Amino acid sequence: MSTAPSHKRHSLPCRSPAALGALVLICGAITGCTAPKLPEKTPTKEEVPFLGQQMTQEQITQWHARISGVREQLQQDLRTGKADCYQRFFVNACLRNRLQEFREKEAILRKQEIELYRQERVLTEIDKQLRLKENQQAVP
Repeated sequence: MSTAPSHKRHSLPCRSPAALGALVLICGAITGCTAPKLPEKTPTKEEVPFLGQQMTQEQITQWHARISGVREQLQQDLRTGKADCYQRFFVNACLRNRLQEFREKEAILRKQEIELYRQERVLTEIDKQLRLKENQQAVP
């Protein structure tokens, strides 16, 4: 008897067209369920117009107010968009698209807020250093 392995060609267990079609559908469903593309974490000049500029506290406050106004409008648009989706045949696809659009715009607002908070920290640190310097000069 020979102990050498036999080389057989393996074929699909089911050769019926229905089984092959089911296999194709399953593979398509698996590849269609990929994770969503996450937005870039580093802001661009188009997303954050004041990127790289030092702002005053008043300007920062104005931007915070502007961002919260835009955010309220986005949330209102999302609510009306969801209501519109329920009037369509493909409700889930419509909802998914509306939520994706909302998340993309919300991510831009979040990047702007992060930059504003960073600038507030810089202003606080500058203020703190100035007070320390004044205190050192005041003490004889």
